[in-house]
Amino acid sequence: MSQKLCTLKFTLSGKQGSLVIRDVQLWSNRPMASKSTPEWRGQFIQYVDLGKLPLWIRTKDMNTYRCYSTSATAQAYFKSKLRNANRGIVIELADKIDQRSREPAYLIIFRENTELNCFQVDLTMKHEFDSQVSKMKQEIGKTRPSVSKEGSIDIIIQQSQQRKIGTKTKVYRNVQINDKRLQFNETLSKLILGGLRLRGIPNSTTEFQKLYKVTFDAAEFTHRDELRRISMGSGEEVSFESLQETVEALLKLFTKS
Repeated sequence: MSQKLCTLKFTLSGKQGSLVIRDVQLWSNRPMASKSTPEWRGQFIQYVDLGKLPLWIRTKDMNTYRCYSTSATAQAYFKSKLRNANRGIVIELADKIDQRSREPAYLIIFRENTELNCFQVDLTMKHEFDSQVSKMKQEIGKTRPSVSKEGSIDIIIQQSQQRKIGTKTKVYRNVQINDKRLQFNETLSKLILGGLRLRGIPNSTTEFQKLYKVTFDAAEFTHRDELRRISMGSGEEVSFESLQETVEALLKLFTKS
């Protein structure tokens, strides 16, 4: 008798944006110790050719789960992406670690005839093979045969880690750029407001607003090279002294004082 193992939802990446595939129910023919039905969360990693996967990925005695979904979005997604029977969808499970290898857990969803199935990648045998091959290389000095890029789970894991590092680096870089630009705008605004007040121009007048805008725009133009370098992530902040000197020169020009 089949028992419901869990409900999976995973986020798509790349051109699909932040679309979430929900209500993917995993059912098992083996008895389950727990009566509760947890929710697994995951992240789409990539598509893979099942025919090019290493032999240890799919063994005869491994657990294969039947997949169902009542979500129209999920059904349409699987129908579209798994038209090719040799294609699989690799999902990295969030907050779930392979108990034997202590590495992130991965699911591969695939179609078998008209049924949707999945299995969890067992990395234990991979580590055993790697260990044996390493010993053989040391003993007989032979080079380990290479595994094709499309079929190697090592490449899948490595690419996943590289994408995460790249995303974090890009976000951090954008935050730095935004902080520098905000600091420039805030400092420039304060200097202009202070300069106009010192000249006795009421902030309720139209002249005040016009002077503020024209001075702000002119200061941005004056420091356009520094701002361009900041937007490219290679520039330093415009110093307070430099910005103050620019504002004073512009206000003297515009107010003739």
